[in-house]
Amino acid sequence: MNTTIHIGQLLNDYFDKHRTRKAALARLLQVKPTSILRYQKRDSLQISILINISHALKHNFFMDIAQQLPQEYTTTKPIFAEKDLEIENLKKEIHTLKTQNNLLMQLMGK
Repeated sequence: MNTTIHIGQLLNDYFDKHRTRKAALARLLQVKPTSILRYQKRDSLQISILINISHALKHNFFMDIAQQLPQEYTTTKPIFAEKDLEIENLKKEIHTLKTQNNLLMQLMGK
């Protein structure tokens, strides 16, 4: 099992994919552009720095990290609980609409 998650590489991949301007990011974070370059080379970062980068770029790097961990690992908060609830509500709505559609078809004689 690979236990190493290189945060600098995670940032590099994001920057490349999204063509992130590091100077603009540095201004948002109120740090020197060289700080961004140092972050890209480091295998780990303080959580507060990664939180600030996440907020500045509006990207959840913590979810990217979580996706690299084995699925059987536990968490204190269900990640997809809200989505699962939304899916269940949509299923109920589909069932109701199908029932209404069938009733209308019967009333119209089709």
